[in-house]
Amino acid sequence: MATQYVVFSLNEQRYGIEIFKIKEVFSYREITPLPHVKGFVKGIINLRGVILPVFDLREKFRLPPTEYGRFHVIIVVEIAGRVMGVVADEISDVLEIQPEDFQTAGNLPPGISREFLKGVGRKGNNEMVILLDVDRLLSQEELEMVDAT
Repeated sequence: MATQYVVFSLNEQRYGIEIFKIKEVFSYREITPLPHVKGFVKGIINLRGVILPVFDLREKFRLPPTEYGRFHVIIVVEIAGRVMGVVADEISDVLEIQPEDFQTAGNLPPGISREFLKGVGRKGNNEMVILLDVDRLLSQEELEMVDAT
């Protein structure tokens, strides 16, 4: 049975999150920074009266930083039962991955961090999408830090 993923990019690399984990996507808006919070937690936003923590996967994945602009998006996701925002460069696709186009993280070459990867999906003949395991994106310590915001 096929699984649908929302595909987004960070630093020109494509990542996918299972569609049922995504609550909504909206254009980038100003994030209110919080004092004494680790680098990848950018701050909070007010989304229709609900305060959401927002973090940047670029920093979590040790990618080069970027200036946020009007073309960036915030993806509202549920991670380990908590709702929060994730900044992405852009949303590019909703992709249906068939079981035969999915490769588990265990089959990836050595040296690639697998801690928050579900696997790799293939689109067409050449295009690969890194499929994230959203519930494992943040460690227990990081979740507690987000809860404190």
